[in-house]
Amino acid sequence: MEHKIMPPWLVVISHGNFCKELVKSCEMILGKIQDIYCFSLDPGMAPEQLLENVSELVSRAPQNVIIFTDIYAGTPSNVAAILAKQKGYQVICGMNLPMLIEAEMHRHDISFEELIEKIITAGNDSIRNITSITNGREYE
Repeated sequence: MEHKIMPPWLVVISHGNFCKELVKSCEMILGKIQDIYCFSLDPGMAPEQLLENVSELVSRAPQNVIIFTDIYAGTPSNVAAILAKQKGYQVICGMNLPMLIEAEMHRHDISFEELIEKIITAGNDSIRNITSITNGREYE
């Protein structure tokens, strides 16, 4: 009997409600997403409280967890870095909607390493200067 590896959980952490709204937007496109969890750093919240909140969840997580954060070196990414060091999780900063879409679309069917690469590529490839693109093209 083949042992199937559980798809990684997605943990999304941000300043304020950005994470919750980003997940709502993703679900608007893809439908309900299983095993995705949001944590907000609210005004006045101590970093230790955020760490405690996230730690409580990931204590029951599968082996593979991908943590998305909004800003590199901000409190959410610093909290995620602590968990990455303790548990070996992957942390990706600078999250955007294409990254979450890519994660959900592929986390069930490719290797963890390939998934991380696809997520980063999707995030980078989604940044475009539309004005420059449209000024260089003629439309019928």
